[in-house]
Amino acid sequence: MSWRFVSLPPQDGPHMITSFVAVAEYVSRGGKNTFMTFTSSEPFVNVGLHQEVWLEVDMDFVRRRGMRVVRRELGGGTVVITDGEQDFFLVVNAQEAPAEPSKIYQLYLTPVVDALRSYGINASLRDQDIVVNGKKISGNGAMTRGNAVVIAGNVLMRLDLEVIAGAVRVPSEKFRDKMAKDMSQWLTSLERELGYLPTREDLISRIRKAYENAGFSFEDSSLTPEELEEWERLAREKNEESWIFYKDNRHPELRTERCVKISSFTVLCHVDYKGRKLVRITARIVDGKLDEVSVSGDFFVMSPQGFLEYLEDSLRGVRVRELEDAVSKVFKLRPPRAFGLDEADLKAAFRKLIDSPEVREVT
Repeated sequence: MSWRFVSLPPQDGPHMITSFVAVAEYVSRGGKNTFMTFTSSEPFVNVGLHQEVWLEVDMDFVRRRGMRVVRRELGGGTVVITDGEQDFFLVVNAQEAPAEPSKIYQLYLTPVVDALRSYGINASLRDQDIVVNGKKISGNGAMTRGNAVVIAGNVLMRLDLEVIAGAVRVPSEKFRDKMAKDMSQWLTSLERELGYLPTREDLISRIRKAYENAGFSFEDSSLTPEELEEWERLAREKNEESWIFYKDNRHPELRTERCVKISSFTVLCHVDYKGRKLVRITARIVDGKLDEVSVSGDFFVMSPQGFLEYLEDSLRGVRVRELEDAVSKVFKLRPPRAFGLDEADLKAAFRKLIDSPEVREVT
């Protein structure tokens, strides 16, 4: 069966991050698999579903530039979207997609690799991202929505490092300069690799051809009136601060980037653990028990919906020394379909928290 191929005009942040959700509803109801492509009409900061805005975004820079902050219904890290990238989304019936996230990326992103290779550059798939000689040129992610699987991605055509580095929260301006330098070493673009900027039409044509060479069949199409109506509703909903800052507002008192002893029996502690993806844990421990906890990071949880909230709620009140057993229980009762977050990573992150001197003093 052929897929719909939908080319849309440039979109603002709230519309970009809700387009694939509206289409997923359509596909879940039995509609055709869909490939969409478009770009942004404005620069904006795109925070991952499982991240806290205050930890990721330099709000002073963003406000000065008049940039939006949006939160997508998709995991992964914070990215700064500019008109220097070309975005694409694949929405496929879940019954047709592989069960394993790694196989999803392999199947649906290999044609993009092939399209980039057609320019003569050394592109390859690394986990969910596409790299050229080790430098990322395409960041991608996947999620489930109803009976659909969404693969979201982009190709960096041109880099705007001043905006990208400026919008990300850092401890100091000196660190920002270092980060911008590092970004230039691990990010790349078609313009940098080719020495010229190809047209969007050429890139999209090559991507479409690569998918067709891989056995995909496309027909030019447009979104249905029902999809457009749902899209507008979602864009309004996701532009509300209650959604954008929901993770921050869920834990308003857990605002620390280090471990601080509050009293002889209370500590507020934050740790970062780097496994395949970054796992951040911020917790308040009172009388040897986990009083409140926030789990965030740039991982992807495809299902079940609300897994992190369930995890956090399940761990409240658990004795610190029993956290690993409690984590095992959660993963057994509601096993997640995730990429970059597994039981071992989460336990390792909690062990790092438990072993901090401040926590050991109160447990």
